[in-house]
Amino acid sequence: MMDLFHSRGVVLGNGMSGALDKSAEDSEGPRKHPFAKSIEDVITFRFKLLVAIGERAGQHWSERLFDLSLNEWRLLALVKARAPTRAGDIADLLVMDKSQTSRVVKTLLTKGLVQDRPDTEDGRAHVLELTEKGEALYEPVFEKVLKSNERVLATLTAEEVRMLDSVLDKLIDHNRDLLDKRMGRQTAR
Repeated sequence: MMDLFHSRGVVLGNGMSGALDKSAEDSEGPRKHPFAKSIEDVITFRFKLLVAIGERAGQHWSERLFDLSLNEWRLLALVKARAPTRAGDIADLLVMDKSQTSRVVKTLLTKGLVQDRPDTEDGRAHVLELTEKGEALYEPVFEKVLKSNERVLATLTAEEVRMLDSVLDKLIDHNRDLLDKRMGRQTAR
């Protein structure tokens, strides 16, 4: 009798070593995606679901504790990491619409958390930097973000976290390249 295991549409049996449906091939060779019975089994949907859960939780605490939306926090943190930086470069990194990025920058300018100044390399452009107030806010928020990430990762072993980190790097780089090709722009790295 065949030993079957069903979970989210994944079928394992007869000593199969993994949950990949290798029977189906397309123009690029064997499929790597696990068998998907519905949208709920699709890996990108599952990523979206994980992100949506984190967004909901993060939005609540960032607004309550720090009076920042998640996009405000992310932009503030990236300005900290990359200063001096242009808003357009941050928009590209976040894969965020430039008009949305502009609104977030305006909010951070109004709150006195970032400042802009002319770019020394291109006088027509402006670069962003944190203000003293932005610097002071960054550390406690970043500390909370790290603690939150520890809770998110609590179910994984240290080795699984290292593997996940490596896999995410690989997937982000690959998919950013695919997006750049679709958008007809040179990969910026």
